[in-house]
Amino acid sequence: MRDSPVEQAAGGVVWREGPEGIEVLLVHRPGYDDWTFPKGKLESGECLVECARREVQEETGVRPLIGRYLGHISYTKQESLLKVVHYWAMQAGEVDFVPSSEVDRVRWVHEASLADHMSYPTERSLGEGLTDGWRDPADRILLVRHADAGKRDRGPRPDSARPLSERGRAEATGLIQGLEGFPIDAVLTSYAARCRQTVTPVATARKRVPQLAIELWEESGPAEVLELLGDRPEGTNLLCSHRPIVGTILRTLMGADQALVLEKGSTWVLDFANGELVSANYLSPRR
Repeated sequence: MRDSPVEQAAGGVVWREGPEGIEVLLVHRPGYDDWTFPKGKLESGECLVECARREVQEETGVRPLIGRYLGHISYTKQESLLKVVHYWAMQAGEVDFVPSSEVDRVRWVHEASLADHMSYPTERSLGEGLTDGWRDPADRILLVRHADAGKRDRGPRPDSARPLSERGRAEATGLIQGLEGFPIDAVLTSYAARCRQTVTPVATARKRVPQLAIELWEESGPAEVLELLGDRPEGTNLLCSHRPIVGTILRTLMGADQALVLEKGSTWVLDFANGELVSANYLSPRR
């Protein structure tokens, strides 16, 4: 017996400070005449958090600040198609909404009355289950493998001095757009030139000063790396390191049997709740 097909989707619980407290943004879809959280199907080549960010921008005109992972809902569509929708809290800035055939209206509703305005029980359940801290800053690691730096130099220069290639510089600049919407509270990097150069563009854009962490050097041991993870600052930390260290971190958090993608210039978005990994998303490098 074959497994039932699964359709993956993602969206956001978009919020703002209103005149009478916290307000949440809902969208109206004329094709269904319903009120829902902004969401949509996963497109080819994107991960869930990328999908959530894109769908919120497309449906509401909001360029969100991506907060905590809130979990998922699931329901069965026609022909036994299971749909699973993942959600992130997202703080709204300016709203530049443009009506379309898919979404013709948006509505801000008070957090306390959210369930009264929603069309579907699955989304009402998600709204009613939001805890007091759902809008708190995310506990997140943005785990970056350094951008392309060509091949190892066999000359007298130490390998730690090897700079980024032209392609690598483009990948480093691509992190500015690739990490749009993710708050960055601290930047920690290996002392290798290729790692420092990888984080410089995005750190400069976010007005953050990179901190050198010897634990992120490629020859560091697992115990040193894990100690750094445990002692990392609160909030969202961007960590830039080498393939062996990135692999060690991911296998420790996700399991040794996981098939990992570790392209140069890529990012793993790792969301935590109560110290446990709850969501892992892979962002391909942008060039």
